[in-house]
This record gives sequence, C-alpha cells and structure tokens, in this order.
Amino acid sequence: MLADPRAAAGFRQEWKDLVYPVVSDRAEGSRIWDVDGNAYIDLVNGYGQTAFGHAPPFVVEAVSAQLRQGFAIGPQAALAGQVATLFSELTGNERVTFCNTGSEAVMAAMRVARTVTGRSRIATFTGDYHGQFDEVLVKGSLRGGVARSVAAAAGIPSESVENMIVLPYGAPESLEWIRAHADELAGVLVEPVQSRHPDLQPVAFLKELRAITEASGAALIFDEVVTGFRMHQGGMQALYGIRADLATYGKVVGGGLPVGILAGKAQFMDALDGGPWRYGDDSYPEVGMTFFAGTFVRHPLVLAAVWAVLNHIKDQGPALQEGLTARTAALVRRLNGFLKQRGVDVHIETCGSLFFFNLFGLGRLASLFYPLMLERGIYIQEHYPCFLTTAHSDADIAAIAEAFEGSIIAMQEAGFLPGPTAAIPEPVAEIPLTEAQTEIWLAAQLSDEASCAFNESVTLRLRGALDRAALATALNQVVARHDALRGSFRPTGELMRIAPSLDVTIAERSLEAMPGEAAEAVWQALLTEDAETPFDLVNGPLIRAQLARWAADDHAFVLTAHHIICDGWSINVIIDELAKLYEAARTGAPADLPAPVSFARYGAEERARQANEGGAIEAFWLPQFTPPPPPLDLPTDRPRRAGKSFRGATLTRTIDAEPTQRFFRKAAARKGCTLFAALLAAFETLLGRLAGQDEVVVGIPAAGQSLVEGGSLVGHCVNFLPLRGSWRAQTSLAEHLTATRQIALAAYENQSFTLGTLVRKLALPREAGRRPLVEAQFNLERLGDRIHLPGLEIEARSNPKRFVNFDLSSTSPSRTAGFASIATTAPTCSTSRRSNVGSVTTAPSSTPSRGRFRPMTARAR
Repeated sequence: MLADPRAAAGFRQEWKDLVYPVVSDRAEGSRIWDVDGNAYIDLVNGYGQTAFGHAPPFVVEAVSAQLRQGFAIGPQAALAGQVATLFSELTGNERVTFCNTGSEAVMAAMRVARTVTGRSRIATFTGDYHGQFDEVLVKGSLRGGVARSVAAAAGIPSESVENMIVLPYGAPESLEWIRAHADELAGVLVEPVQSRHPDLQPVAFLKELRAITEASGAALIFDEVVTGFRMHQGGMQALYGIRADLATYGKVVGGGLPVGILAGKAQFMDALDGGPWRYGDDSYPEVGMTFFAGTFVRHPLVLAAVWAVLNHIKDQGPALQEGLTARTAALVRRLNGFLKQRGVDVHIETCGSLFFFNLFGLGRLASLFYPLMLERGIYIQEHYPCFLTTAHSDADIAAIAEAFEGSIIAMQEAGFLPGPTAAIPEPVAEIPLTEAQTEIWLAAQLSDEASCAFNESVTLRLRGALDRAALATALNQVVARHDALRGSFRPTGELMRIAPSLDVTIAERSLEAMPGEAAEAVWQALLTEDAETPFDLVNGPLIRAQLARWAADDHAFVLTAHHIICDGWSINVIIDELAKLYEAARTGAPADLPAPVSFARYGAEERARQANEGGAIEAFWLPQFTPPPPPLDLPTDRPRRAGKSFRGATLTRTIDAEPTQRFFRKAAARKGCTLFAALLAAFETLLGRLAGQDEVVVGIPAAGQSLVEGGSLVGHCVNFLPLRGSWRAQTSLAEHLTATRQIALAAYENQSFTLGTLVRKLALPREAGRRPLVEAQFNLERLGDRIHLPGLEIEARSNPKRFVNFDLSSTSPSRTAGFASIATTAPTCSTSRRSNVGSVTTAPSSTPSRGRFRPMTARAR
C-alpha cells in the first residue's frame, strides 16, 4: 500500500510525462541540449568516451585543422607514426595499431592471441563487456569444476561461443580452473574494472592471472576500452603494476570520435605484420601473420583527435586523473552518506571518475529514479554507468547531488521507498600529522591564548548586490574541495581526522540600524571577539565564518581558520575559489578551478621528502647555527616577564609609493634582489641597529605548496625557516642585499625541515619567556588585489590578532603602494601579529607602552 495515494498518483503522472528519449540538438562542456531546448548535465558522456566534456576546444581545433587539409582514405596517414610513438610513451606498450572501435580492437586481440599460441579457447569473466560481436556475447557458469558457455542473445549460433569460457570474476575457483587448463588457452580476456561493478577490484586475482598465463604462454589481455586514460594515463596496468601481453583502448582517447586501439608486447603484436623486416634485402617476416584490416582504420580526422588528446593528457600529467578521481569520490561519498541517512539500502560504486548507481536492490522501482533525475536536469540512462569529466564544475557536481537527493526524497514521499531512518555517520578518515602540524599542536596545548595565536583571519569587504545564498554555497563547496578544512584531531594529537563532509554556517550580524560610530565599535568588538575565541582542535570545526551587514550593498565577510589546517597561501586559494564558485553559483557557469590536491597526499609526500632528503637537509642547517647566535636583545621600557602572556597587538603604517619604488624595487632589482629579499634585509638591519648586534636570526615561512605539482592545495604546508643574518661595520647595503638573497635561496632549497627539529638537534637551553633561536618573524603577505565580479567588488584585508607567538612579526602586503609600518614593542613581548597594509604585532605589558623607539618595518604572514 502507498503511504499517500494522491502523492503516488501525481508521481505516476509525473513519471509518465518524463518517459521519452532525449534527442540531442547540441552539446558543449558538461551539458547537452535536446531539440526542445532543455539543458541537461550529462553523466552518460558517450558511455565513457567523454573525459574532457563535449566538444573540447583542443580536439575541435585539431580536427578542424585536419578537415581543412583533407582526409584521404587508403594511404597511410602522416600522423599514424607520431600518434603510435606518443601512445607507447604514455602507456608503456611496445607496439600499437589502430581500429575503428573498441569491439574491433578486442576482436583483433583475440585473433592475435590465437595466432601466436596456436590455441583456440579464450577465458573471460562474468560481468565483463567486450563489445558487440558474436564471440563475446556469451554467458557461462562454473559448477563442480566444469565450465559451460551459451550465447547471450538470440541469433548467435552456439558454435560461435564454443571456444569461450566464462568464469566468475575474482573467484578462487576461477583461478583453479585456469591453472588446470592453462595449456589449452590462447588467452585470458579481462576487464580489470567492470563498468557495472567498479567496486570489484581484485588486484591479487589479476596478479595471479598474470603469473599463470606467463608460465603457460597464454596471452593476458586487458580490455581497457573504458578504463584506459580515465583512471591513469597508463591505464589499470600502471595503477596495478601488472603488464598485460595485449591491451585494448578506445573511448577517452578519441576525444569524442570513434576509435579503437590494440597495443601490447611485440611478441604478440608482430602477428599483425610479421615483425620487423626490411624491403629489398634477404630479410622477411619471421612471425606467422593473421588478417587485420578496416576501411576507416587510421582515419586522418580520428588520428588528429587522438594526437590532441594524448598531448593534452601528457601536458596535464597525473593530476588530471587524480583530480577527477578525487572529485568523483567526494560526490559518491556524499550520495552514499545520504542514502544511509534516508535508510535506502542502495550503494553507489566507484572507481576513478566512473560510478554506477547500483539500484538493483530496488527491483522494478529503480526505473522510476531515472526520469526523476531527468526532470531535475541530469542526463543518465538506466543500467548504464556514469562518468565525470574535467568540464564538470563544482556547481555541476552540487546540482547532481541535489537532484539525486531530491529524487530519492520524492520516491520516499510517494511511498515507493521506505522512509528515512536515523542517520549513520560515515567513517572519518585519519592521517598522521606533519612535523610542522605537530609543533603547532604542542604549542596550542599551552593555553587558549597560545592556541588563539594561531587564528588565521581575513575580512572580505563586499560592496554591491550580495547573493548570500550563493556565498554560503560557495563557501561549503570550497570546504568540500579541500580535506584539510574538514580536519580535527585526536585528543592525543597523533592523528588528524578528516570528516567526509562539513557544513559551515555563516553567522550574520546586522549593523544597518546603528549610527556610524556605534556600528564601527560593534564591528571592532566582533573582530576582537573572533580573535580571542579559541578553536576546539579535538571536536572541530576549525573554520568559521561571519557576515556583517553595513548596508544593503555593503557587507563584511570574516573567515577564520586555525593555522594547523590553513596557512597564508591557503587563504589566497580560498579567496580565489570562493569568488569563482560564488559567481558559478549565481550563473550556473563552470567555475574553471584546478583540481584540488589532497592534504593527505601532501603529508605523505612531505614525509617521503624528509625521509629521503633529511640527512642532506640536516647537514645544511646544523652547521649554520653551531655555535648558536646570541638572543635578540631589543630595547624595551620595562623588564621582560618571566612567562609568556601571548597577548599582542597590530600596528599598521604605510611607506609611500615613491620611496618604495626607488629603493625596494629599483635599487634592489639592480642587485638581483626580489622585493621579499630587499624588505627582509632592511628588517634585519633595523633589528640589528635597535639591538646593537651585528647578527640577528629572523624566521621566514616557506610554503610547501610550491613543492606540489598541479592542482590547488589548502592546509598547513608551512615550514618555518630561521635565517641567520650577519654583517660587519664596513659591510655595504649592497653586499648585505646580496648575502640575504643567497641565504634565502639556499634556505628555500632545503625547506623540508622545521624549526622545532633544528632546536631539538641543537639541544638549545630553554629560557622562560623566550622562544628558542627565533624571536622575530618576517613575511611578504600576498593577499590578492580587488576582485571584480558582475555587480560586486571584493577587497581582502587581514584581521588584527589579539594573541601572538613572536616578540615581533613584520608583514608587508605586496599589493599595496607602500610597505612599511611603525611598531612599538613592550617588555612582555611574546609573539606578533599582522595587518593588511604593513604591520607589526607586539605583545603589550599590563600598562600601555610608552614606546622607546619607532622602527620602520614591514610585516608578513
């Protein structure tokens, strides 16, 4: 019985109205349009052939150029050799030939295997799909060690499948049968990842297949028509570390045009042409050949498309597939989590950028799901797998998820599915902390004040018509893209926990009705409260957001995250992505963002770097601080406190454009110095003169993102590097600039080393109230310039801190005309703070500082 007959009646009519074939009028990017003008986000994507969206520009351009040159059929195309060479380079196959379709490639592979081995029988597996010719349209069973095969469709003679053996995929009994009959087999044909069962990935089974076929001389044939170039540029062979004898490809490599490719070892591929021989001498084909031909094989237009696709894949590198895989996995996690919450006994399977709605558990009700998705603008087909492409934006993925969730809810409300049950939380992933994160964790355990010193905060001033819903959507899409932003930590601080999802709610505060001074006071109080509010590192979340409304067209968006999951580089990534995703949420256009790089991946790579290069890097750092330098002794108007209060403040001053250009840019550039090195040298000189010292140690942050290839990375990826600057009375400024530049460059070359590690290795004595080795920090902060969106101007500003870690921190934003700031330090200096123009953060004493000096400096994160 249906829970609501009226709802069910409406549902049936809705379903009836939606059962129609989609006839496409045009396609571009992630979308197709039907002849009635309806737009759909495409998940069928040519049954897997589209990996870069419909009509990718680089393919269209290549085919158009070839079209203008002509496309002769018959003679060898000039591109054939180039394409085959590049194909071999990417996949590792020794020889390559071309077909019209994936089915033809599989047919040729089977023929080659039989030619070389002299055997006829070929084993394949249940759930595989190898094309549309008679021999592979076969069903089978294995009972009591006896294998039986029958044709899978009417019109296929039984003789056509009598040499085919169909065995259960991944089953031990299948290995036993193949082992017992290996000498009878010409080959074993396997789809490593089945498009309708992508969760089934029996790597150990495949490796044993490789061992058995290698010993018996049978060909191991990987059908990679769907998986090739979608999971990895080298296919599943590269991912699994298994080299097949023959492999078939298609789909993705054609860029939308029909193509099949057979590739593999020369031992087998030579059967197509007799192997290497030369015309005009005594050499001749020494390998028995089989028949292989096709009118449109190596079609010039197809080869042009394949050439463009292969070069695109090579240029993009592994990040292309890794990014698609990560985005698909995140989508599938969300959908599976939703199904659990709603109590629907269905599981979505995935591998790489392929996923399959395994709705068989719903029986005939599964057919109702697809028209509901169609109604919501998502093009999928019943019984077929789905594919994401590089053209699918974050907004597209969000729309797919919302359509899926809406369709399931509609089926539940109509009574076709049982109602929701209590939510079952998805397991949380756990990863080790990096060395730099561990140091922050330990420092944050001292007190709430110490933890607040690591609050990273920025304000986006938004002037214009603000779409608050689009802002919220964009923020949560950024959080969904970057796993570090969903992080929290075990109470012991040993592991970082990555939540599968996190919804960040934007707290709103209206200042519209307040007079100007009152509104400003409330705004400053809001910033102060935010700076003084610690994060719960164990329970999270470690990111928060607030929106202050000054007027209908004037808002201030405050975004704060703990430094243990977010650094200065990450703030810029977040701002950039937030702006693009905001516009995408408003317009529906793709956001065109690079693939996100997992922080888990970064952490693993950083640990590997430290393990591989640690000895050499340690040998670079230790001699520089042996013997250790004297502590920085800045003049203050009262004695230094015995303990740290962590309290600080930010002062901001600006140097005019003219001296900035004259010295920091032009004069420094003549010495080959960057703006960073020039400002750092000036800061060191200032500290030395104030302290009466001829050497100082200043800490600078090194962004680990610079070591990561491809994609965008958010997280705490900073290693804090101490630079020891020294000079003599006769040292000129030019000489000091050159020395500072060289020291900084050498430090960046050896940046996979933390300050904490160095302090431990040096066994420096600890002094209450002082940081060991480094008491002053410098950075060149690179907050982006104004962002111009239709109807909205965005300006980013760093927020002042209330608690700090260093006696003095100097930060200079590189986007402003001037850079320096005036700072006042006090006896209880503990750490420093930053500002948006150029500021120094200091830790004040219990009474206001009278300020014994007015240093000109610049401040950085």
